[in-house]
Amino acid sequence: MRIFRRRRSRRKFRLTREGRAFLFVTVGVGLAAVNTANNLLYLVLGLLLSLLLVSGVLSDLALWKLQIKRNLPVRLFVGNRSIVDIALRNEKRWLSSVSVEVIDEIDGVETEAARFLRIAPGTTELAPYGFEAKRRGVFELGTMRVLTRYPFGLIEKGYTMYLPDEIIVYPRLLDRVATPPVRPMSGDAAPMHQTGRGSEFAGSVRFYREGDEARDIHWKRTASRGELVVREHEQDSSALVTLTIENLLASGVDEGEWRERFEQSISEVATAAAAYLAQGVSVQVQSNDSVSPMVVGGTPADPIWRYLALIKPVRAHTPRRDRKQKKRRAA
Repeated sequence: MRIFRRRRSRRKFRLTREGRAFLFVTVGVGLAAVNTANNLLYLVLGLLLSLLLVSGVLSDLALWKLQIKRNLPVRLFVGNRSIVDIALRNEKRWLSSVSVEVIDEIDGVETEAARFLRIAPGTTELAPYGFEAKRRGVFELGTMRVLTRYPFGLIEKGYTMYLPDEIIVYPRLLDRVATPPVRPMSGDAAPMHQTGRGSEFAGSVRFYREGDEARDIHWKRTASRGELVVREHEQDSSALVTLTIENLLASGVDEGEWRERFEQSISEVATAAAAYLAQGVSVQVQSNDSVSPMVVGGTPADPIWRYLALIKPVRAHTPRRDRKQKKRRAA
């Protein structure tokens, strides 16, 4: 979430479809008034022109002193429709901003409009727009357009603000993936124990919370403190599973089919990693050229998902000796 007040373009306006029709009628009434010298037509012409003037002034006031914030969701997954909130604050002391639209830009493509009906003076209103990513990876957020057609819909006036940001879209999660059982590992490479619901006493205590079992109450420390405290146990997280991703693109294969299988395998690994972590099993992902951070069982899978969102195919290079031999044979 970022706040910006600078790098705002000048206000631009254009006539809407209704505004062009209104202007055509105004010009017709003006020509008729000049040709006939009819006072009633002059009055009508003045009324029509005043409506255009009022429309321009009120739309300027609606866009005046507005502050924008972009609230991005914590997690975005491919294929899932997420909600991005736009916060619009009206910093005017006396006047409300009415009928304002904000259009965001993600990877150079404009999103749906976030619509604000009325923002009272000195208040902040939230309006959402939906975003569904078709691919994983990094998405760049750029400009935001602030528009209004208030009050009559004759003129669309607005300006553009540059609010650079980026979001990382995680891979698509599948409904079900097989997760074979794993054995606990020992040695220096084994994950460290963490507090949680397990079988061993971790040596520390905490205050009693509703839902704790009575057998976990540490009576000696309860008597000394004068408050109920319970034992904390070590969570059994000594199991570690390493999931592999084949991201080496060999020469001579159909690249389109290979990329489809590659994206499918990334989704399977992302789903399996989340399932293992939910079971208390630590997870690490390894590809041909890199290794992800090890995530301890029972914790969120965001580091694994981030690693999978940013992983890219690696092309296999033909050794130089083989290339020289091929050139000699061709000669």
